[in-house]
Amino acid sequence: MAQTLSRSWRGFARLFTAASAIALASCGGGSQDNVAQTFHMVNNAGMKIQAATAEAAADQNLLPWVNPFIGTKIGNPSPDNQGTGGAVGNTFPGATLPFGMVQYSPDTGYGEFYAFGGYNYDKGVLQGLSLVHSSGTGCTIQQDISMLPIVGNIGVSPGTHIENYQVGFSHANEQAVPGYYRVGMNNGVNTELTVTRRTGFGRFTWPATNDATMILNTGRNGVGARSAQLEIVGNDSVQGFVETGGVCGGGGYFVYFYGQFDKSFASFGTYQGDTITAGSRTAARAKNNGGWVKFAGGGQVRLRIGVSYVSTANAKLNMQTENPNWDFDGLKASAQSTWNSTLNKVQVTGGSNDDRTKFYTALYHSSLHPNLFSDVNNQFIGFDNKIYSTGGGWDKYATFSGWDIYRSQVQLIGWLSPKVASDMAQSMVVDAQMGGGGYPKWPTANDDTCVMVGDAGAVIVANLYAFGGTAFDTTAALGYMEKAATQPGVHSRNCETRPGLSEYLSRGYIPMGSSGVWGPSATTLEFALADSAIGQFAGALGNTAKRDLYFTKAQAWKTLYSNNSGYIHPRDTGGSFKNGFDRAVDGGDFVEGNSAQYTWMVPQNYRGLIDHMGGNAAAVARLDEHFTKLDAGPASPYAFMGNEPEHGSPWAYNFAGAPYKTQSVVRRILTDLYRNGADGLTGNDDLGATSAWFVWGALGLYPEIPGLGGFTIGSPLFPSTVVRMGNGRTLTINASNAGANGTYIQSMKVNGAASTSTWLPLTGLASDTTLDFVLGSAANTAWGSAPGDAPPSFDAPRTNTRATSFSSDFESLAAQPDWNDTVDFQANVGGYCCGLNHMETSVRRENVAHSGSTALMYSGMDNDATRSFSYNKVFDVNIAVTSTTKLSYWVYPQSSATHSRYVAVDLIFSDGSSLRDSGATDQNGVRVHPEFQGRGGRLVNDQWNNVQSNIGQWMAGKTIVRILVAYDQPGATGNFRGYFDDIQITP
Repeated sequence: MAQTLSRSWRGFARLFTAASAIALASCGGGSQDNVAQTFHMVNNAGMKIQAATAEAAADQNLLPWVNPFIGTKIGNPSPDNQGTGGAVGNTFPGATLPFGMVQYSPDTGYGEFYAFGGYNYDKGVLQGLSLVHSSGTGCTIQQDISMLPIVGNIGVSPGTHIENYQVGFSHANEQAVPGYYRVGMNNGVNTELTVTRRTGFGRFTWPATNDATMILNTGRNGVGARSAQLEIVGNDSVQGFVETGGVCGGGGYFVYFYGQFDKSFASFGTYQGDTITAGSRTAARAKNNGGWVKFAGGGQVRLRIGVSYVSTANAKLNMQTENPNWDFDGLKASAQSTWNSTLNKVQVTGGSNDDRTKFYTALYHSSLHPNLFSDVNNQFIGFDNKIYSTGGGWDKYATFSGWDIYRSQVQLIGWLSPKVASDMAQSMVVDAQMGGGGYPKWPTANDDTCVMVGDAGAVIVANLYAFGGTAFDTTAALGYMEKAATQPGVHSRNCETRPGLSEYLSRGYIPMGSSGVWGPSATTLEFALADSAIGQFAGALGNTAKRDLYFTKAQAWKTLYSNNSGYIHPRDTGGSFKNGFDRAVDGGDFVEGNSAQYTWMVPQNYRGLIDHMGGNAAAVARLDEHFTKLDAGPASPYAFMGNEPEHGSPWAYNFAGAPYKTQSVVRRILTDLYRNGADGLTGNDDLGATSAWFVWGALGLYPEIPGLGGFTIGSPLFPSTVVRMGNGRTLTINASNAGANGTYIQSMKVNGAASTSTWLPLTGLASDTTLDFVLGSAANTAWGSAPGDAPPSFDAPRTNTRATSFSSDFESLAAQPDWNDTVDFQANVGGYCCGLNHMETSVRRENVAHSGSTALMYSGMDNDATRSFSYNKVFDVNIAVTSTTKLSYWVYPQSSATHSRYVAVDLIFSDGSSLRDSGATDQNGVRVHPEFQGRGGRLVNDQWNNVQSNIGQWMAGKTIVRILVAYDQPGATGNFRGYFDDIQITP
């Protein structure tokens, strides 16, 4: 009795039929009253995925260009870098399919530091082969459902002494290609692994022996399984489950399995802790348990094994459906064909062998996650631990490394595989619906783990949509984005989606030391970036009002930018900037990095950041210094490309009129930090995030702006590239002189027309498109350097049509200052406190606001008795002045400072004139000039004073372009301090 669903999606249509009920209690999860529920995905009109229409080049055999061992070697890890890269890729070499449920891969240990993919290239021993892995995490995860073929008997329990059974091997006897893994172990067992989407298939060849034993070490995994259960079924099958935590041990889930061998057991047994019981068929639910089966005579034994997150029955169904026969070579060929089709979505020609291997391995690693989560019968377990069905219209996906993959990996999925991307976006929407209304941060299976910061889920969904994955419930998606962005306390399971949100909304930033917030300054930047992505998503859906609202909220980074230090600078609850600030020190204010690195994490508005730094030349000089080192770690003032917050930084030059420097830095990174070898990744791959960066860098394209479909331009690495885009069209990239001597763009054409733009909108790729580059060894400093060549930046919206009014009470939803502590011009004025060397103008919340709880504080020190002034920029505006235009503001001078009354709001007009010099007076006949306001005797200390002026009487016909707050006092030295609030300009 599925309910009829409206286009806006009313929720889940549930099938409460007895036939569909599946009890999980007997399997260790869920409850007896769980029933299958059908969730029908509703596509918004006009969001259909196009069928392929363009002819593409024939498929090449690209499998030899993939080296799955890249990233499996521990480089030079430092304790300071643990969890932040540390020269460790943490990948795995085993068999899997693109975004598949199963990753059948060898384990050299379990939960080994710096080998969280389960495989340490230098270790030389195997402790198991397990069915579930993640590639490149920064801490423990999965390695679920482990087994190990040995020659011998079970003496001590493998549950507590697996090292007694580990088997040596040599890389000379090892092979890994996409979809297939083989190793000849030192005990004489030849192991081959391949997969389908939801099953593993093993072919094990023992030497002639009656001690051919398969250990089923179900109670051992990378995280430390909370419990496991194993049943030996009949004379050829096994089934059970593992209960465990997700990434870093957070959250929790059950994973079920059902396996069948093609040879009968000669004997078997189970173990629990240190206790071994030969002949036992059941290892009851507990920790450190498992079992073994033996085969008489050795020889070849095949194992087909299904995995499910719903039940053992579904695991068996997955196995029977996807691997109904015992054709190992056939399934291996099918897996490799699937991978070859995936890799052929991007065909590169030319270049060095190492570069091609690095490229296709990066594309391979970028295509491993997130992972299929629904079974062949369309069932999946929800975040509420109930069973649902997709109804067959889409696939459920899980395991999103949110903070990492939102930056460029999901954009690659959306661009190349829009159906998969759409299903991933829908999966996130469903997770939010079931989990409490917020998108998960780092979900493993059907639980959130609370790992990392920000609101990555919102950015992921916006990016999937922007790059082609549009067939999902966008109305619900936007609703969950807004809920978490506006309502403090929204959760995904046990994880608060935006901790610190109440402070962020009320102050525009999260103060240092805020309880429950990891890295408040970094989290502020993450929220601002997410708000920008929400704005882009809302705008793409046609809601311009919400777009503009979230673009305004996305400028929260400005509240932390200190004009004095020139960096994102932590602030306390009173609004004061942190004393003893060091750009290279985390100080608890940042996350796996520091201010020198995070200051560049403003991809939504690089133009605004560059202007705050003093313009293009100043920003370029700072970038040059920053990239003196490429991967200096989290305690250095230089770049840290081994971790995600810096992934967008090399492209910032494009916004500052120096794209040739982006081309140089990106090429250095591609060459120096990525290698064709087991040590080929400079940092954690983080489920494809680091690899995706290489793919984009090699293409000469980068999806810089969150939530916006398009690329900023770099120099291609290969002479020829053909991209089979997900919209069915092709993008051909020709790069004359590409290679070692072709770092710099000399010229570019788009479909034959010369272009100097460093921005390529995705809308421009709706048809077959050709980019023709001419590259060279010398920088062309002119190409792409004009202001109009830069990619777009998104500041608080300002209409091109002149407004006639303005208002700000500095509360969270009001217009926020475009400039924080930024002097327009000044003389002889220093800072009042806190290490500032100029007048301060910043939003504060100190319980003295005229309305609400927030006001603009001013403070400074007059250092000269003859002439001192400071005019600080606050708002950029575009306001027409009529004959009746009025200015009104409230000012609160504090008596604790000597010259606090010598202040006023000033206005700058498009013709260069100013309010202060116009002769305009207030309601008391006092000139609206800070010196005259101070001498006029009308402003009273320690109370709110209203100043009104009919400025239209003096300035009618002009246009206001900037609002300033000014101090001007020529007669004495001393300090000044106070507040402005409720600034209004009315027609």
